[in-house]
Amino acid sequence: MPKQKIDRRVERTRQLLQNALSELILEKGYEKVTVQDVIDRANVGRSTFYAHFESLEQLLLSGFEPLRAQFEDFLSGAEFDHESPWALSLTMFQQVQKQQGGYITLTHVQKFLYGYLLDHLKMGMTKRNKNVPPELLAHYVASSFIALMTWWIDNEYPLSAEKMNEIYRQLVEPGTMAIMMGG
Repeated sequence: MPKQKIDRRVERTRQLLQNALSELILEKGYEKVTVQDVIDRANVGRSTFYAHFESLEQLLLSGFEPLRAQFEDFLSGAEFDHESPWALSLTMFQQVQKQQGGYITLTHVQKFLYGYLLDHLKMGMTKRNKNVPPELLAHYVASSFIALMTWWIDNEYPLSAEKMNEIYRQLVEPGTMAIMMGG
């Protein structure tokens, strides 16, 4: 029982810090936010911050853990089915819309999107298609996602995450699926 209470307190503190960072990013941009700003906003001490995170960047990345877990669940599946990647991209649109961290968020999204896709594609494509290197397909899929996300942020989220995902899917799915299926 005591462990569960400690876990809740830890989770609460981490959430306070994540919320403080998100608010500050919206107010003044990530580049201008300091650890002191975050701890002041979250009303926690410096030692508490460093007990949970090594840096501001680690705090920022921790906000992507639910998304990273979904990525890992999707990519650990044996098959690259037709729905999973698009459900995953929808989750990503929703997460970025919720965080509204702007371009700093996109940099991190693109890094782990490319890395996870590449690992998965290396396993899945070797048997199916030797004409398109998996590195190129992973870069294409990740870059296309970031291009749409950039437009979406630049235009202050004029469409829903669901509509953006539908458009992304219309643009990227035909070619990606053809390559994955050995076309």
